[in-house]
Amino acid sequence: MKVRVLKGSHQIGGCITEIISDKGTRILIDFGEDLPDDNKELRKENPNIDGLTMGKKKYDAVFITHSHGDHIGLIHYILDDIPVYVEEMSKIIYTLQSVFTYKDIRFQTIDMHFEEPIVIKDMVVTPYMVDHSSYHSSMLLIEADGKRVLHTGDFRNHGYSGDTFENALQKINHVDMIITEGTCLSRKKKKNETEKHLMKRAKKAFQKYDQVFILQSSTNIDRLKGFYELSKETGKTFIMDIFTSNLVAKLHDKEIPNPYDLDDVYTWITGKYRRKKIEFQQEYVIPFKKRSKQKSYVNKKYCLLVKASMLETFKKLFQKNYIDNACLIYSMWDGYKEKEEMKTFLEEVKKYGVKEIIDYHTSGHADLKTIQLLNELHASKVIPIHTTNPKKLINVLNNTILIEDNDIIEV
Repeated sequence: MKVRVLKGSHQIGGCITEIISDKGTRILIDFGEDLPDDNKELRKENPNIDGLTMGKKKYDAVFITHSHGDHIGLIHYILDDIPVYVEEMSKIIYTLQSVFTYKDIRFQTIDMHFEEPIVIKDMVVTPYMVDHSSYHSSMLLIEADGKRVLHTGDFRNHGYSGDTFENALQKINHVDMIITEGTCLSRKKKKNETEKHLMKRAKKAFQKYDQVFILQSSTNIDRLKGFYELSKETGKTFIMDIFTSNLVAKLHDKEIPNPYDLDDVYTWITGKYRRKKIEFQQEYVIPFKKRSKQKSYVNKKYCLLVKASMLETFKKLFQKNYIDNACLIYSMWDGYKEKEEMKTFLEEVKKYGVKEIIDYHTSGHADLKTIQLLNELHASKVIPIHTTNPKKLINVLNNTILIEDNDIIEV
């Protein structure tokens, strides 16, 4: 096999990795948007790759590791005759995100299931579940020509499902090459805070304030569950935004708080969704109206999940005297604060009764100690991607090779 990183040897997000067997079978792993740079928005344009998004088909399949936009966000550009494999829960998330953001949806994806091998000509690809800030993320084992390559995708082990990473390593046992994300290689922290410890710190805010607004990614299910438990402990009603309510309802996971099933979980429906076309309302709004905001904030002790687009919600609640002792918990990557919409939102909420904005966040990516566990696979070659500091991996993983985009590496 040969490996070529089309994009991602010196950047975080938007990585594209090509793997080719000796018989010419050719796959790609991940095809997403570039993350914001220099205060620019996500770069969502078609990268115009010959044989993938234009011209005649040259690739046999594309595999997506998880539902974050920097890994899946461009798949609608892929030629229709190239199969795209996405884990079934990640596909649900991607489809729903596309509907709510008016994005083109590629429906002709194929579900993949953890630990079920997928045969692409002479190549076998097996997905394994890993812990990440996106629900049901995958790492991929690729086998061909008597060789084994592991593409880690994005991973960590400090979430509530952190043991999935080490469990996967034990099952995989040995590989010839590792292609690993190294997001945290450019950060000073050697060890990330666990989700469990993060919730212990956040409990102080839940005890101090009557109204707690949470700004977090809806796909970060670990954190969603944690904040729900804190709401119960501190006697608060838990209210989701309409997107998150739809997401947890469609995932059908009994461990995730769901407004369909629980009496203490409600949905906040903003005005813009009540004005949508009737087809959209019937699918995504009306099912939640019975469990919407009407009764959910009567005692003025509540936890409400919010988005940067929900400034009018704060204004409305403040004018009706439903905000009088509030904080906002920012629980996302700091880089998003540089976006104009987020800057405005974080500044403006202070006008509507939010006394304090508190940062409670831990990374969705592996710290150095966790990355070091990959040495247990005894790979002969290790390639860093999804990082702005690949050189640092030399001191973390044995047999690290530094590459540039489009270098071809023999497995």
